[in-house]
Amino acid sequence: MSIFKTSKTTSLTNLTLMFVVIFLASATQAQAALPPDGGLGTDKKNNALTLLKEQKKDTKEDDLDARAEALTKVPGEAVSRQILDTRFNEMERTAAKQNKPNNAAPASKAQGQAQSTQAGNSAADIARDQSVAAIDYASRFLKNFTTEKGNRWNRFRDNVFVPMALLLLLPGAVMAQVRAIIAQSNPVVGNVSPIEGIQRSIIAVFLIPGTYLIVNYAVDLANSISYTISTEYKNLFGSDMYEDAMCAEIRAFGVRYLSENEGSLKVPEADLSPIHNGIFSPAEGKIWGKLQDPCAGLYLVPANRDDASMPSSTIAARAVLFTSNAGMATAWALLCAFQMAFFYYLFFVGPVMAALWVYPVKFLRDAFGNWCEGVLTLCFWNLFWTSTICLLACFKGTDDTGLFMVTALNFLATGSVKHAFDFAGLVKAAGQKAADLGEKMGKAAASGGK
Repeated sequence: MSIFKTSKTTSLTNLTLMFVVIFLASATQAQAALPPDGGLGTDKKNNALTLLKEQKKDTKEDDLDARAEALTKVPGEAVSRQILDTRFNEMERTAAKQNKPNNAAPASKAQGQAQSTQAGNSAADIARDQSVAAIDYASRFLKNFTTEKGNRWNRFRDNVFVPMALLLLLPGAVMAQVRAIIAQSNPVVGNVSPIEGIQRSIIAVFLIPGTYLIVNYAVDLANSISYTISTEYKNLFGSDMYEDAMCAEIRAFGVRYLSENEGSLKVPEADLSPIHNGIFSPAEGKIWGKLQDPCAGLYLVPANRDDASMPSSTIAARAVLFTSNAGMATAWALLCAFQMAFFYYLFFVGPVMAALWVYPVKFLRDAFGNWCEGVLTLCFWNLFWTSTICLLACFKGTDDTGLFMVTALNFLATGSVKHAFDFAGLVKAAGQKAADLGEKMGKAAASGGK
């Protein structure tokens, strides 16, 4: 029995020793597989100095430098083989220097800034072109297409929409008169005149052709507003209001083109001091690269404001302001097209809205009043735009470029149309727009102008 116990104890001891040996071997192998830092994320092979040493070792930079120096000490005249070796050596050395870790970050930053600069310049071109197009549209009188007898618009309205209105008028008059008759014996329907249907039908017969006069008056009123404001501006200041406004837009978005930049690193440091004493001149002085004003004969392209010398903050501010203005100016140009298209649309559907005024249904009766409101609001777009253009012309030249004031007025050109006669809503929308621009500029500055 003791022999059995001894054998059993020896077996357990051997088994334990075997597990210990296996565990130690596994731990040793796992430790060998770990990185030198123990896997804690502090591997010294990832630091910049080590990477730089490895890069120099891989590219054999020291050998290339030694070889270049040796080639310069070869006695006698240089033969073609030596010249080729020297040039090839220079190419290898240049490639090695470009791939250095300490050169990668500046190169990447410079590339990002160049892309941001180009994107901002493109947005400025869009903002200038679209705003000038909108001002040019506002400077022209709206064509009063209603006065040309027999043109396509009058023929289509008279032959399609007027007959359609008359057909809709008949059932509406019957429904209105039936409702009036029922109301005489049933007070639940309401207090209605017994001849309401007949009265409304007679009025609608005159309203259907009268819609022609409403559109005709609206177009003439819009033209009269524009003419009065622009004429008085010329009498007071002796220049054309629309041309001054265009020059203000051109001055605000004066970007340098490729031919106006040095295109190399041999440019002086940027001088971001303002040249005027306007309210926004200090802020605009840090942004502009060129001053251009055709009305004043100004064309200033200083060498110390080259795009390549501009700091990241300037590039970020340009990108945000120019991009925002590109969107607002494009919207303004599109609204000019909408005004013209909507006048034709309201001219066509006017007779139908007049016929629906007879119906005893509230939302159909309200359609004619809404139509009249739409026509008059559309004509007052000229008042909003002409007033904005007058402000653009008056503010031209008060600052370095006028970019800040032009941004506000470009928003006003679209915001005034959106809010129409809701001036409190217009002011609130302007505050929200300014907050959005400030937030965008903050994000652009945080990203380093990329």
